Amino acid sequence: MPDEPSTGELARRLMDLQHAAQRLMSQEVFVAEQRAVERRFITLERDVQLLTDRLDSEIKELGARLDTRDRDRGANWRQSVFAGIIPAALLLVSILVQIWLATNGAS
Repeated sequence: MPDEPSTGELARRLMDLQHAAQRLMSQEVFVAEQRAVERRFITLERDVQLLTDRLDSEIKELGARLDTRDRDRGANWRQSVFAGIIPAALLLVSILVQIWLATNGAS
């Protein structure tokens, strides 16, 4: 019987085995959690990249709209000059010519 371990030694060895098994289980759970966290981060990175791409395209679209509006605003100004101011100036010149002719023709 001296070759056989005592009950206290058996209890200690069983406790060591139990702690080792818990560490192995914890390590497996840790690895599984790490993989899940990595998958979440990959998904988040993909979502952030998609949102960044979408924002970039929307910003470019808004820039194009602003350029178009600025170009149209300039065209509207030119249209108002040619449609309103030039005919008004010609009308004033013709009135002035008629007044000048009326005053010089009476002399």
